[in-house]
Amino acid sequence: MALLIGLDVGTSNIKAAAYRSDGGCVARASTPTPTTPAGLRQAEQHPGALWEAVAETLATTLAACGDAPDVAGLCVASVGEAGVPLDAHGEPTYPIIAWYDQRTASLPRWWDEAMGAQPLFALTGLPLGHTFSLLKMQWLRQMAPEAWAATQRWLAVGDYVGFRLTGQQATGYSQASRTMALDLTTRAWSDTLLSIAELPPSLLPTLVPEGTLLGHALPEAAAASRIPEGTPVFVGGHDHPVAAIAMGATEPGVVLDSTGTTETELMTIPSVRDILARGDGRFSVGCHAAPGSYYVKGGILGAGSLLRWVADLCFADTPPPDRLDALYTAAEASPPGARGLYLLPHLAGAGSPDRDSMARGVMAGLTLDHSRNDLARAAFEGLVYELKTLLNALAESAGHGIDRVIAAGGGSQSPFWTQLKADVTGRPILVSPHTEAVTLGAAMLAGVGAGIYRSLQDAQATHAQSSETYTPDLARARDYQRLYQKRIAQIRALCLPVGALSGQLWDRDLSANPDSNVT
Repeated sequence: MALLIGLDVGTSNIKAAAYRSDGGCVARASTPTPTTPAGLRQAEQHPGALWEAVAETLATTLAACGDAPDVAGLCVASVGEAGVPLDAHGEPTYPIIAWYDQRTASLPRWWDEAMGAQPLFALTGLPLGHTFSLLKMQWLRQMAPEAWAATQRWLAVGDYVGFRLTGQQATGYSQASRTMALDLTTRAWSDTLLSIAELPPSLLPTLVPEGTLLGHALPEAAAASRIPEGTPVFVGGHDHPVAAIAMGATEPGVVLDSTGTTETELMTIPSVRDILARGDGRFSVGCHAAPGSYYVKGGILGAGSLLRWVADLCFADTPPPDRLDALYTAAEASPPGARGLYLLPHLAGAGSPDRDSMARGVMAGLTLDHSRNDLARAAFEGLVYELKTLLNALAESAGHGIDRVIAAGGGSQSPFWTQLKADVTGRPILVSPHTEAVTLGAAMLAGVGAGIYRSLQDAQATHAQSSETYTPDLARARDYQRLYQKRIAQIRALCLPVGALSGQLWDRDLSANPDSNVT
C-alpha cells in the first residue's frame, strides 16, 4: 500500500507522519523546533539546524515504515510569516526570524503612514501587524545590510524545506497570503506593495496552487532523511488552512478551532470581495489551501502559553511534564464562575476581534478566599469567554452563520476544556480523532497531487472518522450566559483599549447585583 508523508514545521515542534493512501496512520515522529532567544520578545532559528531537525524527524518516521517503503508523495506545511533569506547559490544569509518576533514592532506605524490600514486591508486582507514577512524583509535590509546585500530570494519556512528536499523553489497561495505582499483579489504579487517597500519582485518565488508538484527528492536529501530518492514532493501551505482540510472544515459555516500556543479560529469563505470592501480589520483573510477558496481567521494570542504560565505558578512543586494535568484537575475542582474570579487573558496582547498588541491581562474579583483551584478555572473560563466573543464576531465578519465548530490541537484532547467551550459558547463542539491535523492535511494534498485521490473531497472521505460531540449543558450554558452579559462584557469594555487600565477598572462597583447562581 502506498504511503503519503505529511510534514508540519511548527512553532514548537516539527512533526512528520506517514499515512496509508486508503486511510490510517502508519507512523509519526516529532522533534522540537530548534529555536534560540535573540533578545526581548525575539527568537530565531538557524536554517541549517532546522533542516537537520526536519531530516531527523522524517528519518524516524520512515524507519518505522519498514524496509523500502512505497512513498507516493510528500508535502510540507509550516508556520506562515517566517522565512529564509537566500543568496544566489541558495545559501541562507541570515537566521530565520520567528513569526512572532517583535523586532519589527515599529514598522506597522510606518505602513500606516505610507499606505494606510484600510487600503492595505483592501489589497491584502491583512490588518496592520508586525508579524508579516514583508516587514521582516524591511528590517533585514535596514539592520543587517551585509546579509541583505547578498539576499536574492525569500522562501517561507515550509518552502525552504521543500527546496532542501528538491532543489526547486515555489510557494502556495496560502503561504503567500501571510507575506503582506500578495494582492488577494488577483492572487498575484503586488507591484504596489513591493514598490512601497522598495523590494524587487524577483525576491519572491513563483506562485502555484497547493498540491502542485514541486520536484523530486534529491540524493543528498534522501540520504539525510531516508525519504526514497526521487519521491515526488508537492507544494504545501500555511499550517492552519492545511489543518482545516484534514478536519473537513472547508465549507462555509464550519469553523476550525485549533488550540495550541495560540488558539486560532478559521472559517472557509467562497469569496473575499465583500469583506475586503467593508475593510473589516478585526480578522485576517487569505487564500485557502483548498483550491479556489478563501478563509477568514482570528485568534486568542498566547492561549496555550497562558495555561503553561498559570500551571508553572500554581504547581511549581509538581514535575513540569505533569503541571498541565494538575491544572486541569484543579480547574475542575472549582465551581462554574470560579467563585467570582475572572481573568482577562490578554497576557500576550489581544487578538481578534479587538486586535490590540498592547493589551494586558487583568484579574478581577480576587479575594483572600480564593484558591489556586479558582485561579486555574478562571484561566480556562477567561479563554473560553474570549472564544465566545471571537466566534460571534467571526460570524458577523464572514457574513455567514456558524453551523458547527470542529476542535483540533492539543487542547481538544481535554474533555474538561472542550465541554467548557460548549457550555460557554452555547455551541456543540466536535472533536476529531485525528490528533495531528496539519500532517494529515499535508498528506491529503500530496495524495491529490500524486493522483491517488480525485479531489480533496475524495481524500477527506477516505480518511474520515467519527467525531466525538460535546453538547452544551443547558443549565450551565444559561448561567454562563448571564455571567457573560452582566460581568464579563463590562470588564472587557473597561479594559480595552489598554489605556483603560490606568485605574478605571477599579472605579466601578462590579460586585453590585451579582448572579448568585454562578459567583
